[in-house]
Amino acid sequence: MLYFDAVLMQKRFIILTLFFSVFSIGSFVTDNEKKTHGTLTPMRTCFDVTHYGISVKVDPKTQTISGKNIISFRVISAFKILQLDLVKEMQIDSILFLGKPLQYTRKENIVLVNFTSQLPKNAFQQIMVYFSGKPHVAELPPWKGGFVWAKDPENNDWVGLACEGIGAYVWLPCKDHWSDEADSMDMFLTVPEGLTGVSNGRLIAQFDAGEGFRTFHWHVSNPINNYNISINIGKYAEIKDVYYGIKALSLTYYVLQDNKEKAEKHFKQVPKMLKAFEHYFGAYPFYEDGYKLVETPYWGMEHQSCIAYGNQYINNDFDFDFIIIHESGHEWFANSITASDPADMWIHESFTTYSEALFVEYNYGKQKAIEYLQTQRGKVVGKHPMVGPRNEFYHGFTDNDIYYKGSWMLHTMRNSLNNDSLWFATIKNLCLQFRHKIVRTEDILTYFNTATGQNWDQFFKQYLYCSSIPKLDFKITYAPNGKQLVNYKWTKCVKGFNMLVKVYTNAAKTEYLWVKPSQKYQIVEINAPGVFMIATELFLVE
Repeated sequence: MLYFDAVLMQKRFIILTLFFSVFSIGSFVTDNEKKTHGTLTPMRTCFDVTHYGISVKVDPKTQTISGKNIISFRVISAFKILQLDLVKEMQIDSILFLGKPLQYTRKENIVLVNFTSQLPKNAFQQIMVYFSGKPHVAELPPWKGGFVWAKDPENNDWVGLACEGIGAYVWLPCKDHWSDEADSMDMFLTVPEGLTGVSNGRLIAQFDAGEGFRTFHWHVSNPINNYNISINIGKYAEIKDVYYGIKALSLTYYVLQDNKEKAEKHFKQVPKMLKAFEHYFGAYPFYEDGYKLVETPYWGMEHQSCIAYGNQYINNDFDFDFIIIHESGHEWFANSITASDPADMWIHESFTTYSEALFVEYNYGKQKAIEYLQTQRGKVVGKHPMVGPRNEFYHGFTDNDIYYKGSWMLHTMRNSLNNDSLWFATIKNLCLQFRHKIVRTEDILTYFNTATGQNWDQFFKQYLYCSSIPKLDFKITYAPNGKQLVNYKWTKCVKGFNMLVKVYTNAAKTEYLWVKPSQKYQIVEINAPGVFMIATELFLVE
Protein backbone atom coordinates (compact mmCIF):
# COMPACT_ATOMS: atom_id res chain seq x y z
CA MET A 1 0.00 0.00 0.00
CA LEU A 2 1.05 3.61 -0.46
CA TYR A 3 2.65 5.70 2.19
CA PHE A 4 1.24 9.19 2.46
CA ASP A 5 3.61 11.78 1.00
CA ALA A 6 2.34 15.35 0.93
CA VAL A 7 4.68 16.41 -1.89
CA LEU A 8 3.71 13.53 -4.13
CA MET A 9 0.06 14.09 -3.43
CA GLN A 10 0.36 17.76 -4.35
CA LYS A 11 1.34 16.60 -7.82
CA ARG A 12 -2.14 15.16 -8.01
CA PHE A 13 -3.63 18.42 -6.70
CA ILE A 14 -4.83 16.86 -3.47
CA ILE A 15 -4.35 19.06 -0.42
CA LEU A 16 -4.35 17.00 2.75
CA THR A 17 -2.72 16.94 6.12
CA LEU A 18 -0.27 14.31 7.29
CA PHE A 19 -1.93 13.95 10.66
CA PHE A 20 -4.75 11.58 9.80
CA SER A 21 -4.38 7.85 10.35
CA VAL A 22 -2.91 6.43 7.18
CA PHE A 23 -4.88 3.22 7.42
CA SER A 24 -7.95 4.59 9.15
CA ILE A 25 -10.93 2.27 8.97
CA GLY A 26 -14.26 3.87 8.14
CA SER A 27 -16.15 5.50 10.96
CA PHE A 28 -18.98 3.00 10.61
CA VAL A 29 -16.74 0.36 12.25
CA THR A 30 -16.34 0.78 16.02
CA ASP A 31 -13.15 0.04 17.93
CA ASN A 32 -14.80 -3.00 19.48
CA GLU A 33 -15.80 -4.30 16.04
CA LYS A 34 -12.25 -3.81 14.75
CA LYS A 35 -10.93 -5.94 17.59
CA THR A 36 -13.60 -8.57 16.96
CA HIS A 37 -12.71 -8.54 13.27
CA GLY A 38 -9.04 -9.04 14.11
CA THR A 39 -9.50 -11.88 16.58
CA LEU A 40 -8.98 -15.44 15.45
CA THR A 41 -11.86 -17.18 17.18
CA PRO A 42 -12.28 -20.99 17.08
CA MET A 43 -15.06 -20.41 14.54
CA ARG A 44 -12.48 -18.88 12.20
CA THR A 45 -9.51 -21.16 12.82
CA CYS A 46 -11.61 -24.31 12.38
CA PHE A 47 -11.45 -24.04 8.58
CA ASP A 48 -8.93 -23.16 5.88
CA VAL A 49 -10.14 -21.50 2.68
CA THR A 50 -8.91 -23.28 -0.44
CA HIS A 51 -10.84 -21.47 -3.18
CA TYR A 52 -13.14 -18.53 -3.79
CA GLY A 53 -15.53 -18.74 -6.74
CA ILE A 54 -16.87 -15.18 -6.91
CA SER A 55 -19.65 -14.06 -9.21
CA VAL A 56 -20.52 -10.40 -8.85
CA LYS A 57 -22.65 -8.05 -10.91
CA VAL A 58 -21.73 -4.38 -10.56
CA ASP A 59 -24.29 -1.73 -11.46
CA PRO A 60 -22.69 1.74 -11.52
CA LYS A 61 -26.06 3.46 -12.04
CA THR A 62 -27.40 2.32 -8.70
CA GLN A 63 -23.97 1.81 -7.11
CA THR A 64 -25.03 -1.67 -6.05
CA ILE A 65 -23.54 -5.12 -6.35
CA SER A 66 -25.06 -8.61 -6.17
CA GLY A 67 -23.71 -12.09 -6.53
CA LYS A 68 -22.42 -15.15 -4.77
CA ASN A 69 -19.20 -16.46 -3.30
CA ILE A 70 -18.65 -20.21 -3.47
CA ILE A 71 -16.28 -20.81 -0.58
CA SER A 72 -14.34 -24.08 -0.70
CA PHE A 73 -12.52 -25.03 2.47
CA ARG A 74 -10.81 -27.78 4.41
CA VAL A 75 -12.00 -28.56 7.94
CA ILE A 76 -9.08 -28.02 10.34
CA SER A 77 -11.00 -29.12 13.43
CA ALA A 78 -14.50 -30.58 13.55
CA PHE A 79 -17.22 -27.95 13.92
CA LYS A 80 -20.90 -27.14 13.47
CA ILE A 81 -20.56 -23.34 13.31
CA LEU A 82 -18.17 -21.25 11.28
CA GLN A 83 -17.70 -17.50 11.10
CA LEU A 84 -17.76 -15.42 7.94
CA ASP A 85 -17.33 -11.66 7.73
CA LEU A 86 -19.51 -9.13 5.93
CA VAL A 87 -20.38 -5.59 7.02
CA LYS A 88 -23.87 -5.18 8.35
CA GLU A 89 -24.73 -2.73 5.55
CA MET A 90 -24.50 -5.59 3.02
CA GLN A 91 -27.19 -8.27 2.85
CA ILE A 92 -26.84 -12.03 3.03
CA ASP A 93 -29.59 -13.34 0.75
CA SER A 94 -29.03 -17.03 1.44
CA ILE A 95 -26.37 -19.62 2.26
CA LEU A 96 -26.48 -23.07 0.64
CA PHE A 97 -24.70 -26.28 1.59
CA LEU A 98 -25.12 -29.37 -0.59
CA GLY A 99 -27.94 -27.52 -2.35
CA LYS A 100 -29.89 -26.87 0.84
CA PRO A 101 -30.21 -23.59 2.77
CA LEU A 102 -28.34 -23.21 6.03
CA GLN A 103 -29.44 -21.23 9.04
CA TYR A 104 -27.23 -18.32 10.04
CA THR A 105 -27.20 -15.46 12.51
CA ARG A 106 -25.71 -12.00 12.16
CA LYS A 107 -24.14 -9.86 14.84
CA GLU A 108 -22.82 -6.56 13.53
CA ASN A 109 -20.29 -7.57 10.85
CA ILE A 110 -20.11 -11.26 11.77
CA VAL A 111 -22.06 -14.04 10.05
CA LEU A 112 -22.31 -17.29 12.03
CA VAL A 113 -23.19 -20.17 9.73
CA ASN A 114 -24.92 -23.14 11.41
CA PHE A 115 -24.52 -26.62 9.90
CA THR A 116 -27.08 -29.30 10.67
CA SER A 117 -24.38 -31.77 11.67
CA GLN A 118 -20.75 -31.60 12.62
CA LEU A 119 -18.25 -31.40 9.76
CA PRO A 120 -15.42 -33.90 10.29
CA LYS A 121 -11.75 -32.96 10.48
CA ASN A 122 -9.87 -32.91 7.13
CA ALA A 123 -13.08 -32.97 5.09
CA PHE A 124 -13.22 -30.72 2.03
CA GLN A 125 -16.49 -28.83 1.87
CA GLN A 126 -18.13 -25.96 0.05
CA ILE A 127 -20.80 -23.38 0.81
CA MET A 128 -22.49 -20.91 -1.51
CA VAL A 129 -23.16 -17.45 -0.08
CA TYR A 130 -25.49 -15.10 -1.96
CA PHE A 131 -25.14 -11.41 -1.15
CA SER A 132 -26.28 -7.98 -2.37
CA GLY A 133 -26.41 -4.34 -1.43
CA LYS A 134 -24.65 -1.01 -1.61
CA PRO A 135 -21.01 -1.58 -0.69
CA HIS A 136 -19.08 0.93 1.36
CA VAL A 137 -17.92 3.92 -0.68
CA ALA A 138 -14.25 4.82 -0.33
CA GLU A 139 -13.72 8.09 1.52
CA LEU A 140 -10.11 8.57 0.46
CA PRO A 141 -8.84 5.64 -1.60
CA PRO A 142 -6.64 3.76 -1.20
CA TRP A 143 -6.12 4.74 2.47
CA LYS A 144 -9.77 4.98 3.46
CA GLY A 145 -11.04 2.36 1.10
CA GLY A 146 -14.07 0.72 -0.41
CA PHE A 147 -15.71 1.06 -3.83
CA VAL A 148 -14.81 4.03 -6.01
CA TRP A 149 -17.62 5.19 -8.30
CA ALA A 150 -16.24 7.68 -10.80
CA LYS A 151 -16.51 8.97 -14.36
CA ASP A 152 -13.68 9.13 -16.88
CA PRO A 153 -13.07 12.34 -18.91
CA GLU A 154 -15.56 11.08 -21.53
CA ASN A 155 -18.23 10.60 -18.82
CA ASN A 156 -18.07 6.80 -18.97
CA ASP A 157 -18.50 4.87 -15.73
CA TRP A 158 -15.13 4.17 -14.12
CA VAL A 159 -15.21 1.92 -11.07
CA GLY A 160 -12.48 0.73 -8.75
CA LEU A 161 -12.07 -1.13 -5.47
CA ALA A 162 -9.37 -0.65 -2.83
CA CYS A 163 -9.92 -2.17 0.61
CA GLU A 164 -6.60 -3.11 2.23
CA GLY A 165 -6.97 -0.91 5.28
CA ILE A 166 -10.67 -1.49 5.74
CA GLY A 167 -10.95 -5.15 4.73
CA ALA A 168 -12.62 -7.13 1.94
CA TYR A 169 -15.63 -7.74 4.16
CA VAL A 170 -16.95 -4.31 3.16
CA TRP A 171 -18.24 -5.97 -0.02
CA LEU A 172 -17.51 -9.73 -0.01
CA PRO A 173 -18.69 -12.46 2.40
CA CYS A 174 -15.42 -14.19 3.25
CA LYS A 175 -13.05 -15.20 6.01
CA ASP A 176 -11.50 -11.77 6.24
CA HIS A 177 -8.26 -12.34 8.09
CA TRP A 178 -4.74 -12.01 6.70
CA SER A 179 -3.73 -15.38 8.12
CA ASP A 180 -5.84 -17.28 5.56
CA GLU A 181 -5.54 -16.89 1.82
CA ALA A 182 -7.55 -18.71 -0.80
CA ASP A 183 -5.18 -21.03 -2.66
CA SER A 184 -6.79 -19.98 -5.95
CA MET A 185 -9.71 -17.90 -7.14
CA ASP A 186 -12.17 -17.45 -9.99
CA MET A 187 -13.88 -14.14 -10.58
CA PHE A 188 -16.94 -13.80 -12.83
CA LEU A 189 -17.23 -10.03 -13.06
CA THR A 190 -20.41 -8.77 -14.72
CA VAL A 191 -20.39 -5.15 -15.91
CA PRO A 192 -22.45 -2.91 -18.22
CA GLU A 193 -22.07 -3.72 -21.91
CA GLY A 194 -19.44 -1.55 -23.59
CA LEU A 195 -17.22 -1.49 -20.50
CA THR A 196 -14.44 -3.91 -19.58
CA GLY A 197 -14.29 -5.72 -16.24
CA VAL A 198 -10.74 -6.40 -15.04
CA SER A 199 -9.75 -8.53 -12.07
CA ASN A 200 -6.75 -10.56 -10.92
CA GLY A 201 -5.07 -13.33 -12.85
CA ARG A 202 -5.74 -14.34 -16.45
CA LEU A 203 -8.79 -13.65 -18.57
CA ILE A 204 -10.35 -17.03 -19.36
CA ALA A 205 -13.47 -15.95 -21.25
CA GLN A 206 -16.06 -13.24 -21.69
CA PHE A 207 -19.70 -13.61 -22.64
CA ASP A 208 -23.02 -11.81 -22.93
CA ALA A 209 -24.83 -11.82 -19.59
CA GLY A 210 -28.08 -10.39 -20.97
CA GLU A 211 -30.01 -7.26 -20.00
CA GLY A 212 -27.19 -5.02 -21.21
CA PHE A 213 -24.40 -6.64 -19.17
CA ARG A 214 -21.29 -8.64 -20.03
CA THR A 215 -19.34 -11.11 -17.86
CA PHE A 216 -15.56 -11.42 -17.71
CA HIS A 217 -14.13 -14.62 -16.22
CA TRP A 218 -10.73 -14.25 -14.54
CA HIS A 219 -8.72 -17.06 -12.94
CA VAL A 220 -6.00 -16.78 -10.29
CA SER A 221 -3.92 -19.92 -9.88
CA ASN A 222 -1.86 -18.71 -6.90
CA PRO A 223 -2.74 -17.91 -3.27
CA ILE A 224 -4.32 -14.47 -2.93
CA ASN A 225 -5.11 -12.29 0.06
CA ASN A 226 -8.69 -11.05 0.40
CA TYR A 227 -7.79 -7.36 0.17
CA ASN A 228 -5.96 -8.01 -3.09
CA ILE A 229 -9.10 -9.23 -4.85
CA SER A 230 -9.64 -6.51 -7.40
CA ILE A 231 -12.56 -5.05 -9.32
CA ASN A 232 -11.90 -2.54 -12.09
CA ILE A 233 -14.47 -1.36 -14.62
CA GLY A 234 -13.91 1.15 -17.37
CA LYS A 235 -13.86 2.06 -21.04
CA TYR A 236 -10.42 0.54 -21.40
CA ALA A 237 -7.95 0.15 -24.22
CA GLU A 238 -5.76 -2.95 -23.94
CA ILE A 239 -1.99 -2.98 -24.47
CA LYS A 240 -0.05 -6.24 -24.61
CA ASP A 241 3.66 -6.87 -24.17
CA VAL A 242 6.00 -9.67 -23.06
CA TYR A 243 8.88 -9.60 -20.58
CA TYR A 244 11.50 -12.30 -21.05
CA GLY A 245 12.83 -12.93 -17.57
CA ILE A 246 13.12 -16.32 -15.90
CA LYS A 247 10.66 -17.25 -18.65
CA ALA A 248 8.17 -15.37 -20.80
CA LEU A 249 5.83 -13.20 -18.70
CA SER A 250 2.73 -11.68 -20.27
CA LEU A 251 2.29 -7.95 -19.61
CA THR A 252 -1.15 -6.43 -20.08
CA TYR A 253 -2.12 -2.82 -19.50
CA TYR A 254 -5.71 -1.58 -19.29
CA VAL A 255 -5.81 2.19 -19.70
CA LEU A 256 -8.36 4.83 -20.57
CA GLN A 257 -8.63 4.96 -24.34
CA ASP A 258 -7.32 8.50 -24.70
CA ASN A 259 -4.21 7.51 -22.72
CA LYS A 260 -3.23 4.51 -24.84
CA GLU A 261 -0.41 6.17 -26.78
CA LYS A 262 0.95 7.83 -23.64
CA ALA A 263 0.80 4.55 -21.72
CA GLU A 264 2.61 2.59 -24.44
CA LYS A 265 5.62 4.85 -23.94
CA HIS A 266 5.39 5.38 -20.19
CA PHE A 267 4.97 1.71 -19.28
CA LYS A 268 8.25 0.80 -21.00
CA GLN A 269 9.71 1.08 -17.51
CA VAL A 270 7.81 -2.05 -16.42
CA PRO A 271 10.37 -4.48 -17.98
CA LYS A 272 13.11 -2.32 -16.47
CA MET A 273 11.49 -2.74 -13.06
CA LEU A 274 11.03 -6.49 -13.48
CA LYS A 275 14.66 -6.95 -14.49
CA ALA A 276 15.90 -5.11 -11.39
CA PHE A 277 13.55 -6.89 -9.00
CA GLU A 278 14.21 -10.34 -10.42
CA HIS A 279 17.91 -9.60 -9.96
CA TYR A 280 17.47 -8.80 -6.27
CA PHE A 281 14.41 -10.85 -5.30
CA GLY A 282 14.29 -13.77 -7.71
CA ALA A 283 11.55 -14.73 -10.13
CA TYR A 284 8.38 -12.69 -10.34
CA PRO A 285 6.08 -14.66 -8.01
CA PHE A 286 3.04 -14.93 -10.30
CA TYR A 287 4.20 -15.95 -13.77
CA GLU A 288 1.16 -18.22 -14.10
CA ASP A 289 -1.19 -15.28 -13.58
CA GLY A 290 0.70 -12.68 -15.60
CA TYR A 291 1.36 -9.03 -14.77
CA LYS A 292 -1.15 -6.23 -15.29
CA LEU A 293 -1.41 -2.51 -14.76
CA VAL A 294 -4.95 -1.14 -14.66
CA GLU A 295 -5.66 2.58 -14.75
CA THR A 296 -7.82 3.53 -11.78
CA PRO A 297 -9.60 6.65 -10.47
CA TYR A 298 -7.38 6.57 -7.36
CA TRP A 299 -3.61 6.77 -6.89
CA GLY A 300 -2.64 3.10 -6.76
CA MET A 301 -2.67 -0.23 -4.94
CA GLU A 302 -0.74 -3.52 -5.02
CA HIS A 303 -3.58 -5.74 -6.22
CA GLN A 304 -1.93 -9.06 -7.02
CA SER A 305 -1.15 -9.50 -10.74
CA CYS A 306 -3.46 -6.50 -11.32
CA ILE A 307 -1.65 -3.39 -10.06
CA ALA A 308 -3.90 -0.35 -9.71
CA TYR A 309 -2.31 2.64 -11.45
CA GLY A 310 -3.49 6.23 -11.11
CA ASN A 311 -0.36 8.37 -11.11
CA GLN A 312 -1.20 10.27 -14.30
CA TYR A 313 2.00 9.12 -16.06
CA ILE A 314 4.29 11.21 -13.87
CA ASN A 315 7.94 10.35 -13.19
CA ASN A 316 9.68 11.60 -10.05
CA ASP A 317 13.00 13.42 -9.83
CA PHE A 318 14.81 10.08 -10.11
CA ASP A 319 13.17 9.41 -13.48
CA PHE A 320 10.78 6.63 -12.50
CA ASP A 321 7.07 6.37 -11.83
CA PHE A 322 6.70 5.81 -8.11
CA ILE A 323 3.41 3.92 -8.39
CA ILE A 324 4.74 1.40 -10.92
CA ILE A 325 7.88 0.67 -8.90
CA HIS A 326 6.43 0.70 -5.38
CA GLU A 327 3.22 -1.19 -6.05
CA SER A 328 5.02 -3.77 -8.19
CA GLY A 329 7.56 -4.29 -5.40
CA HIS A 330 4.60 -5.49 -3.34
CA GLU A 331 4.25 -8.48 -5.65
CA TRP A 332 7.21 -9.92 -3.73
CA PHE A 333 6.53 -8.28 -0.35
CA ALA A 334 2.82 -8.44 0.60
CA ASN A 335 1.42 -10.56 -2.21
CA SER A 336 3.95 -13.41 -2.20
CA ILE A 337 5.31 -12.97 1.34
CA THR A 338 2.25 -11.98 3.35
CA ALA A 339 2.05 -10.90 6.98
CA SER A 340 -0.35 -12.94 9.07
CA ASP A 341 -1.71 -9.88 10.86
CA PRO A 342 -1.73 -6.12 10.15
CA ALA A 343 0.48 -5.80 13.23
CA ASP A 344 3.30 -7.14 11.05
CA MET A 345 2.59 -4.84 8.14
CA TRP A 346 6.16 -3.54 8.27
CA ILE A 347 7.08 -6.74 6.39
CA HIS A 348 5.04 -5.48 3.44
CA GLU A 349 5.99 -1.84 3.51
CA SER A 350 9.58 -1.72 4.74
CA PHE A 351 10.91 -4.14 2.14
CA THR A 352 8.83 -2.57 -0.62
CA THR A 353 9.94 0.97 0.20
CA TYR A 354 13.53 -0.28 0.30
CA SER A 355 12.97 -1.91 -3.09
CA GLU A 356 12.56 1.58 -4.57
CA ALA A 357 16.15 2.37 -3.58
CA LEU A 358 17.34 -0.95 -4.99
CA PHE A 359 15.61 -0.14 -8.28
CA VAL A 360 17.60 3.10 -8.35
CA GLU A 361 20.82 1.29 -7.43
CA TYR A 362 20.38 -1.31 -10.16
CA ASN A 363 19.78 1.29 -12.85
CA TYR A 364 21.80 4.30 -11.70
CA GLY A 365 24.36 3.06 -9.16
CA LYS A 366 24.82 2.90 -5.41
CA GLN A 367 25.54 6.58 -4.87
CA LYS A 368 22.31 7.54 -6.60
CA ALA A 369 20.47 5.03 -4.41
CA ILE A 370 21.93 6.67 -1.30
CA GLU A 371 20.69 10.01 -2.61
CA TYR A 372 17.24 8.47 -3.01
CA LEU A 373 17.35 7.06 0.52
CA GLN A 374 18.22 10.53 1.82
CA THR A 375 14.87 11.74 0.48
CA GLN A 376 13.25 9.17 2.78
CA ARG A 377 15.46 9.81 5.81
CA GLY A 378 13.99 13.16 6.76
CA LYS A 379 10.50 11.66 6.88
CA VAL A 380 11.25 9.22 9.70
CA VAL A 381 9.05 10.26 12.63
CA GLY A 382 10.01 7.82 15.38
CA LYS A 383 6.94 8.11 17.60
CA HIS A 384 5.54 4.58 17.41
CA PRO A 385 6.99 1.05 17.21
CA MET A 386 6.75 -0.47 13.76
CA VAL A 387 5.18 -3.69 15.10
CA GLY A 388 1.64 -3.10 16.32
CA PRO A 389 -0.71 -5.06 18.59
CA ARG A 390 -1.93 -8.37 17.14
CA ASN A 391 -5.47 -9.68 16.89
CA GLU A 392 -6.99 -6.20 16.69
CA PHE A 393 -7.14 -5.60 12.93
CA TYR A 394 -4.79 -2.77 13.80
CA HIS A 395 -4.32 -0.14 11.09
CA GLY A 396 -3.89 2.76 13.47
CA PHE A 397 -0.46 3.90 12.34
CA THR A 398 -0.30 7.67 12.65
CA ASP A 399 2.96 8.09 10.75
CA ASN A 400 4.81 6.46 7.88
CA ASP A 401 7.60 4.75 9.81
CA ILE A 402 6.73 1.27 8.54
CA TYR A 403 7.77 2.73 5.17
CA TYR A 404 10.62 5.20 5.67
CA LYS A 405 12.06 3.97 8.96
CA GLY A 406 11.63 0.40 7.75
CA SER A 407 13.51 1.14 4.54
CA TRP A 408 16.32 2.75 6.50
CA MET A 409 16.38 -0.13 8.97
CA LEU A 410 17.15 -2.48 6.08
CA HIS A 411 19.70 -0.06 4.62
CA THR A 412 21.33 0.15 8.08
CA MET A 413 21.36 -3.62 8.43
CA ARG A 414 23.02 -4.03 5.03
CA ASN A 415 25.80 -1.62 5.95
CA SER A 416 26.30 -3.04 9.42
CA LEU A 417 26.61 -6.51 7.91
CA ASN A 418 29.30 -4.99 5.65
CA ASN A 419 29.09 -7.84 3.17
CA ASP A 420 27.01 -7.02 0.10
CA SER A 421 27.34 -10.48 -1.42
CA LEU A 422 25.87 -12.04 1.70
CA TRP A 423 23.25 -9.30 2.03
CA PHE A 424 21.85 -9.69 -1.46
CA ALA A 425 21.95 -13.49 -1.25
CA THR A 426 20.03 -13.23 2.03
CA ILE A 427 17.36 -10.97 0.51
CA LYS A 428 16.91 -13.15 -2.56
CA ASN A 429 16.71 -16.35 -0.51
CA LEU A 430 14.17 -14.69 1.78
CA CYS A 431 11.88 -14.31 -1.23
CA LEU A 432 12.45 -17.92 -2.24
CA GLN A 433 12.08 -19.46 1.21
CA PHE A 434 8.84 -17.62 2.01
CA ARG A 435 7.40 -17.57 -1.50
CA HIS A 436 3.59 -17.71 -1.31
CA LYS A 437 3.73 -18.05 2.46
CA ILE A 438 2.10 -16.24 5.36
CA VAL A 439 4.62 -15.12 7.98
CA ARG A 440 4.99 -13.37 11.31
CA THR A 441 7.68 -10.92 12.38
CA GLU A 442 9.35 -13.71 14.33
CA ASP A 443 9.74 -15.81 11.17
CA ILE A 444 11.59 -13.00 9.40
CA LEU A 445 13.86 -12.29 12.36
CA THR A 446 14.79 -15.95 12.80
CA TYR A 447 15.52 -16.18 9.08
CA PHE A 448 17.98 -13.25 9.13
CA ASN A 449 19.85 -14.70 12.11
CA THR A 450 20.24 -18.03 10.36
CA ALA A 451 20.97 -16.72 6.87
CA THR A 452 23.66 -14.23 7.95
CA GLY A 453 25.15 -16.31 10.75
CA GLN A 454 24.78 -13.33 13.09
CA ASN A 455 22.43 -12.50 15.94
CA TRP A 456 20.24 -9.52 15.08
CA ASP A 457 17.80 -9.91 17.97
CA GLN A 458 18.71 -6.64 19.69
CA PHE A 459 18.93 -4.81 16.38
CA PHE A 460 15.36 -5.74 15.50
CA LYS A 461 14.18 -5.14 19.05
CA GLN A 462 15.54 -1.62 18.74
CA TYR A 463 14.23 -0.73 15.30
CA LEU A 464 10.95 -2.65 15.25
CA TYR A 465 9.75 -2.57 18.84
CA CYS A 466 11.11 0.81 20.00
CA SER A 467 10.01 4.15 18.64
CA SER A 468 13.35 5.90 19.08
CA ILE A 469 16.51 5.33 17.09
CA PRO A 470 19.85 4.66 18.84
CA LYS A 471 22.26 7.48 19.61
CA LEU A 472 26.06 7.30 19.44
CA ASP A 473 27.47 9.29 22.33
CA PHE A 474 31.16 10.23 22.29
CA LYS A 475 33.74 12.68 23.65
CA ILE A 476 37.21 13.49 22.36
CA THR A 477 40.24 14.17 24.58
CA TYR A 478 43.95 14.59 23.83
CA ALA A 479 46.45 11.84 24.61
CA PRO A 480 50.00 12.63 25.86
CA ASN A 481 51.38 11.59 22.47
CA GLY A 482 49.39 14.34 20.76
CA LYS A 483 46.81 12.02 19.29
CA GLN A 484 43.12 12.13 20.16
CA LEU A 485 41.22 9.64 22.28
CA VAL A 486 37.58 9.02 21.53
CA ASN A 487 35.33 7.58 24.25
CA TYR A 488 32.15 6.27 22.66
CA LYS A 489 29.06 4.20 23.51
CA TRP A 490 25.43 3.65 22.49
CA THR A 491 22.64 5.45 24.34
CA LYS A 492 18.85 5.59 23.84
CA CYS A 493 18.89 1.92 22.96
CA VAL A 494 17.76 -1.47 24.22
CA LYS A 495 19.95 -3.49 26.51
CA GLY A 496 22.58 -5.42 24.58
CA PHE A 497 22.44 -3.28 21.44
CA ASN A 498 25.91 -3.30 19.85
CA MET A 499 25.64 -2.62 16.13
CA LEU A 500 28.77 -2.34 13.98
CA VAL A 501 29.06 1.10 12.35
CA LYS A 502 31.43 3.06 10.15
CA VAL A 503 32.81 6.38 11.42
CA TYR A 504 34.84 8.95 9.55
CA THR A 505 37.95 10.30 11.29
CA ASN A 506 38.64 13.28 9.06
CA ALA A 507 36.45 16.02 7.70
CA ALA A 508 37.01 14.96 4.09
CA LYS A 509 35.59 11.49 4.90
CA THR A 510 38.60 9.83 3.32
CA GLU A 511 39.67 8.12 6.55
CA TYR A 512 37.36 5.91 8.58
CA LEU A 513 37.12 3.18 11.20
CA TRP A 514 34.67 0.37 11.82
CA VAL A 515 33.65 0.28 15.48
CA LYS A 516 31.20 -1.80 17.46
CA PRO A 517 30.03 0.34 20.37
CA SER A 518 28.31 -1.16 23.39
CA GLN A 519 26.56 0.60 26.27
CA LYS A 520 29.86 1.02 28.10
CA TYR A 521 32.46 3.50 26.98
CA GLN A 522 35.16 2.15 24.72
CA ILE A 523 38.25 4.06 23.63
CA VAL A 524 39.82 4.42 20.20
CA GLU A 525 42.82 6.50 19.19
CA ILE A 526 42.68 8.70 16.08
CA ASN A 527 45.08 11.12 14.44
CA ALA A 528 44.87 14.79 15.40
CA PRO A 529 43.27 16.97 14.29
CA GLY A 530 40.46 14.50 13.76
CA VAL A 531 36.75 14.04 13.91
CA PHE A 532 34.52 11.17 14.95
CA MET A 533 31.60 11.30 12.56
CA ILE A 534 29.26 8.41 11.94
CA ALA A 535 28.44 7.62 8.29
CA THR A 536 24.87 8.87 8.54
CA GLU A 537 24.29 8.15 4.85
CA LEU A 538 24.61 4.46 5.77
CA PHE A 539 23.06 4.15 9.23
CA LEU A 540 19.82 5.26 10.88
CA VAL A 541 21.25 6.61 14.15
CA GLU A 542 21.54 9.88 15.98
